[in-house]
Amino acid sequence: MKLMLVAVLLLATVAAPEAAVRFEADGVRVGSELVTGAAISLKESGASPLLVSGSVVESLSGDSLAVALDGKQIVLGAGLRLARTADGYRITTNGMRFTVEAAGVSLAADRDATFKVTGKGFDFGTLGALEGTTLAVRATAATAAAVSAPQEVQISPEKEVRQGRAKVIRRLFSQDPLNTGQAVSSISVRQITQVTPDGAP
Repeated sequence: MKLMLVAVLLLATVAAPEAAVRFEADGVRVGSELVTGAAISLKESGASPLLVSGSVVESLSGDSLAVALDGKQIVLGAGLRLARTADGYRITTNGMRFTVEAAGVSLAADRDATFKVTGKGFDFGTLGALEGTTLAVRATAATAAAVSAPQEVQISPEKEVRQGRAKVIRRLFSQDPLNTGQAVSSISVRQITQVTPDGAP
């Protein structure tokens, strides 16, 4: 009987691996540590650095991050932030477009998207709904639009060159302006009004 119980427990842990990061009612659990409060702190999940608060998770590495929430799992790609809201969750980026995918169906979003976890999967409101237990979120590259429309680069006009001789300014000093006894004198300071780029007087 004991041997059968051990086999069932072992099978249950192998069949459903838990994510190292998961949203709970009190906050966000990273490994064995529960993070609560609004202050964002730096934590580690394995070798991956994370920004974590009581309602926000963001991976700082290029690796994907698995986050468990409400019996489902979200795999966040690099540059994506998952936050708990009053009525669900919100995925945001730093200005990039991203896609969400579950069970082979994907939806595209622009910078942020809110969703609710349902019994069948994930409801993104006007974007649509996805069925499944695992949601993959990846940022998309927006280089195609930038490459297709060439931008005109405006170069600053060069300084006009005068024909002939350059105007030379020469100053005559009655005393040495670099002498320390005279350097603090207001007369010496007023005599040094213009310094040329090449250092000539």
